[in-house]
Amino acid sequence: MRYMMIAVGMFMALGIGCSAQAEDCDSTQASMNQCASKQYKALDDELNAQYKAQMAYLKTPASKKALQEAQKKWLAFRDADCLYQVGKREDGGSMWPMSQLMCLSDQTKVRVEQLKAFNACRQEGCPR
Repeated sequence: MRYMMIAVGMFMALGIGCSAQAEDCDSTQASMNQCASKQYKALDDELNAQYKAQMAYLKTPASKKALQEAQKKWLAFRDADCLYQVGKREDGGSMWPMSQLMCLSDQTKVRVEQLKAFNACRQEGCPR
């Protein structure tokens, strides 16, 4: 529920999710939802790129399977955690999509950084 409480203030104060100043991200709830969707899509694209890069680096079928299983479980956790934090769609009104997308974005940013660290490491002790 914390995303419901802070979402509008963040979008209005920071312009989060706006890719250009010309894009109106805080005039209506629909525009804020659209901006949150664009921000999440960009992060999801980065997540997929980092995941593919790590999969390409891994040497054994076992390590590839381990990453694949970890990623599936992480996705399930992320989605369940955001549902817990934001609540059910039917209880959230018109702000729910934006709040849900902001939560997904926050969680995805963390995973992108984890995968970037794996991709940057490439030394002894890194996942293979």
